Amino acid sequence: MSAIEASGTASDAASTEVWFISYAGADRAWAEWIGWQLIDSGFQVELDCWDWGAGDNFVLKMNAALERGRMLALLSPAYLEPGRFTTPEWTAKVARQEKIIPVRIAQTLTPAILSPLIVTDLFGLDDHAAREALLRAVNGLSRPDRAPSRPPGMLARMGGTGPRLPGSLPRVRNLPARNAAFTGRDSLLVHLREALASGQHVAVQALHGRGGVGKTQLGRTWWR
Repeated sequence: MSAIEASGTASDAASTEVWFISYAGADRAWAEWIGWQLIDSGFQVELDCWDWGAGDNFVLKMNAALERGRMLALLSPAYLEPGRFTTPEWTAKVARQEKIIPVRIAQTLTPAILSPLIVTDLFGLDDHAAREALLRAVNGLSRPDRAPSRPPGMLARMGGTGPRLPGSLPRVRNLPARNAAFTGRDSLLVHLREALASGQHVAVQALHGRGGVGKTQLGRTWWR
């Protein structure tokens, strides 16, 4: 595959490929950020929360995506839980000896069967470094022929701002550190994200429930 162009976009050959982003529901923020970066660089992307609608057959959609496109697997503790749909997604690619590009979005062990593959870490990086690491994973390594630069991508030139890199902190904040032991709540996190990112000028959501069920931790987890 050809190297990344100086403008930060994909080559014509690479742009004809469709990248299926495989992720756990709890990692939707990462999936959307990665999808945005790939589209901004000229790639075609298939992402279930963008491209699959109500009433679609999820299994058939997933099967079609695996057959026609390349797969980017977002490895995290949630992604590797055996009971998730992500398990048949990545194992189907491995069983058919088709190429899978794994990137880690959180600290987690890589399955032994994927150990021969080079895994790219995106977590712990700033926005620019994470974008560059993602594009290197998708395009493959190449020797630079000029000084590093990052002109605005295609979507940025059109006025788009894109989502904030998951795990990065806003300039103004007063939240305490995230509780690393707080897990689960996938459906609540997805619902909260959809409600707050609905495009309304003012978005207010109230978390209610008995004391000690995790309302505060849920809000902190979504914000980060």
